[in-house]
Amino acid sequence: MDFTYVPSTCPYCGTGCGINLVVKDGKVEGISPWHRNPVNEGKVCIRGNKSFEFVNSAERITTPLIKKDGRFAEASWEDAYKEIAAHLKGAKGDEVGFVASARTCNEDNYVFKNLAVNVVKTANIDYCGRRCNADAVKGLVEAFGQGAMTNSITDISSAKAILVVGSNPLEENPLAGRRVIMAQKNGAKVIVADARTSATAKIADLHIAINPGTEVAFLNGIAAAIIKAGRENKDFIAQKTSNFEKCKAAVAPCTPDAVAKICGISADAVTKAAELFTAAQPASIVTSAGAGSGDLIRACANLSLLTGNIGIAGAGVNLLRGKSNAQGAMDVGCVPQDNGHSVPAMIEAAGAGKIKTLYIMGENIASAGAMVVDALDKVGFLVVQDMFMTATAKRAHVILPSASFAERDGTVTNSERRVQRVRKAVEPVGSSKADWQIICELAKAMGAEKDFAYKNAEEIFNDIAKKVPAYAGITYANLEKPEAIQWPASGGVFGTAVLYADKFATRDGKGAFSAVEYKAGEAVSAEYPFAVAAQWPTGTLSLNTPSIVREFSEAKVSINKADAKTLGIKPGSRVKVSGKTGSSTLAADVTTGIKAGVVSLPLTFAAAAVKLEKTEGA
Repeated sequence: MDFTYVPSTCPYCGTGCGINLVVKDGKVEGISPWHRNPVNEGKVCIRGNKSFEFVNSAERITTPLIKKDGRFAEASWEDAYKEIAAHLKGAKGDEVGFVASARTCNEDNYVFKNLAVNVVKTANIDYCGRRCNADAVKGLVEAFGQGAMTNSITDISSAKAILVVGSNPLEENPLAGRRVIMAQKNGAKVIVADARTSATAKIADLHIAINPGTEVAFLNGIAAAIIKAGRENKDFIAQKTSNFEKCKAAVAPCTPDAVAKICGISADAVTKAAELFTAAQPASIVTSAGAGSGDLIRACANLSLLTGNIGIAGAGVNLLRGKSNAQGAMDVGCVPQDNGHSVPAMIEAAGAGKIKTLYIMGENIASAGAMVVDALDKVGFLVVQDMFMTATAKRAHVILPSASFAERDGTVTNSERRVQRVRKAVEPVGSSKADWQIICELAKAMGAEKDFAYKNAEEIFNDIAKKVPAYAGITYANLEKPEAIQWPASGGVFGTAVLYADKFATRDGKGAFSAVEYKAGEAVSAEYPFAVAAQWPTGTLSLNTPSIVREFSEAKVSINKADAKTLGIKPGSRVKVSGKTGSSTLAADVTTGIKAGVVSLPLTFAAAAVKLEKTEGA
């Protein structure tokens, strides 16, 4: 019996938990703790613990598929490459779009970007994770100079005050959420702003049930209260920041009474939050890239700058990521080039017939709703590179089967900028291949072999380290230890745990305040009377993990008990949820754990206000 442990990184959220793949006779049979990994210290959530199950799924795509007469037929790799190469060679660059992945490795995304930009000559390259967090990252860049989490996940446990806004880490990023609990046990006060009584809200010292979409008003109210009380860090502001007076003027109208009216809370809640946040340092802000608009992140940055909570352990703006390599995909350049389209713009252009060829790697963008599905159906030639027959893959003209994270080598970069290894534990199923290998072989079929003649993933990473400044000095050799490296690597043996200890990465070296004003989003109305608080959706990996499906068998819409009674909706009833962008039918979760007038449903349902209708027989 051949029995081994292979260290790797969890493929789910951006926390980047270290795991050991348990391999028996050439098959991944389970997960074992990797106690030395500093991110999770051997602990994993249900997703990480069961991440081997989708690797062994019978639903895996194992051979290339080409659609003929509306049906998929198995094909050789050579024929698949010829089909794709013929279309890409004959396409105009501005009519082609490339969607990279927040789930594949840095090496895959790097060569994918090079294929798009240098071979196909298109500026339309983006990754799907940016559909929900591009503006959030931009907010960080404007404030501090870099689009990344300022501190380490472990740092959160040393905070003395924690403000959680636009995030539910105990469910979304559980091992980062664990650090919130650890801080609280050490005396930190936890403030949670959420319309739901989420798992994180339940442990809060102060839970403030703000209306969805009013987070900026709430944060501005806290900033205004701090300034009025004279509790801002005057020395830090004078020495290390710019534009304070503009920020001060912008938040001045955000009195407790004004904020209370917008957010649907008491005026005292705003004042109390300000008092708790400034009672002791360091103070940390925890938020989520998926839920965070640019203005929300700018408001978070303002609050950290206002109180001097940047550049020190236990503080900062801690932007948690929803996918394992959302940070890395951005780092290696999978963003629109000059005048190139973002993912939403590509979808819009595809719907208008302007994007005629689309290449999607490792993302199920059809899950975003009917508008995306309609656009994909209008694309003249769609290539999908994935492990499963997703809703996106079903619409493809050619499907290329990807190897799973357990079947390939590479690196991923988690929320806190920690570059970690993914190691090959078993052989790929069927004829599936690592994504970087597929891209390089396709480039060869297009006559571009010279620039894609990599023998392995490590050679690609060495190229990344030369081309991407933040990765300079990082090698596979110094990623062998579980601590790995947090970019930038120049800060020491294990990189830089806390950014901006000396100065910011802005042009003048100072943290830039923003004049952020609350802008009301789509309001509830007589037609759409319920505000939406988004949940994280289940997806490609979890839907092919039997243990997760048993625990969370279907997506649900959470409804306040009083609202449900008025509408005649009972627990488990089928409910049609309709917004301006479409509708969906979900099971009802009737609860007291959500504010009246608010419903919670998967993030992929893109609506800020909806109506509910009980379906027949429900």
